[in-house]
Amino acid sequence: MIYQEELEKLDFSGNRLKNKEYSLCHFSKCNFSSSNLSEIDFIDCSFDHCDLSNAILRKTGLKSVKFTNCKLIGVDFGVCRDFLFSVSFEKCQLDYTTFFKNNLKKAIFGDCLIREANFTGCDLTESIFHNCDLSRTVFEGNNFAKTDFRTAFAYAIDPDLNRMSKTQFSYPAVLGLLDRFDIEIT
Repeated sequence: MIYQEELEKLDFSGNRLKNKEYSLCHFSKCNFSSSNLSEIDFIDCSFDHCDLSNAILRKTGLKSVKFTNCKLIGVDFGVCRDFLFSVSFEKCQLDYTTFFKNNLKKAIFGDCLIREANFTGCDLTESIFHNCDLSRTVFEGNNFAKTDFRTAFAYAIDPDLNRMSKTQFSYPAVLGLLDRFDIEIT
């Protein structure tokens, strides 16, 4: 177990991490691209300016993990462990990511690029998408109770395919709820 370590400018690209648990660790400017992070627990950890593109997270535990200014292109969070799964993203690039049946209650996505991603079967209750580009992202079978999309943009969400209750939107982005109708609004 690695506890309260500052890990900076390390290159793990294409490799498998040896340790099975990282607790209260801070990763800064590390390269995890195409790394195998399977079956590792990250508990109360933070990643800052790291590249985790195409990292493998099979049965990985992400428990209160914060990503800031990170590149997470093509990451499949749907294969992570469900137990205590809790993540937040600030100024991250999450293009082509997958969230499948993840519990994302109260998750924060702030100033992120989340283009062509897939959110299917997720609980996004009280989550916030602050100033996020959601171009061509798929939303299907999600719970959006009290989810905040007020500053998000470029989304297309079908209300018939998602549960919505007190979900927050703003004009003109809210028109993305009408995309499935193939109508023109002037």
